[in-house]
Amino acid sequence: MRTRPAEQAKSIWGSFASDLKQSLAENEEPAVSAPVREHCTEVSDPVQAIAANHDEVSISPPRSGFVEKWAAKRAEKPKAGAADMVATFLRRLERQKTLLAEFEADPSGFNSWRSAWFRKVNGGFGISIGYDRIDAGGGLRYIVVETLRDVSEFLDDLGHHAQTDKNFQRALSESRSRRAGRRVGATAA
Repeated sequence: MRTRPAEQAKSIWGSFASDLKQSLAENEEPAVSAPVREHCTEVSDPVQAIAANHDEVSISPPRSGFVEKWAAKRAEKPKAGAADMVATFLRRLERQKTLLAEFEADPSGFNSWRSAWFRKVNGGFGISIGYDRIDAGGGLRYIVVETLRDVSEFLDDLGHHAQTDKNFQRALSESRSRRAGRRVGATAA
């Protein structure tokens, strides 16, 4: 397919401007410029306004009141502690309950096994206590139950245990420290 050669774009003002210049030169009239306002007190350009008022008073930007508005709500940032650690573990348990509900709804289409603490095993379902297989006390790290209802009941009891058992909270804290150490060690290497 052939294309036409590109033509130079012509301005409609090009020929008009040259004709106007010629006629003005012939008549020796001064070129028309933008009208000048002699007694205008308002200046629309802020830069000109600042320059015009420079001798009088310097103009400062209006105050936003940001600090005054939000200073009353100032607070200390919460530090990571036992309460945060238990809350984090409880959020993970809620995630497991959500995964369990997804599995119950469609067992053959469930594909989030990497995130789940439970697995189908011979005789029922195997459940790990957390991603790191934390000891929940008495050497309890992994159990096998028969039904999905047992899995749900175990997750509920584990949440209550995390809120009340100080030794389990200490195990959660140690696990968190180990995980953080591995992350720091991995980035340092």
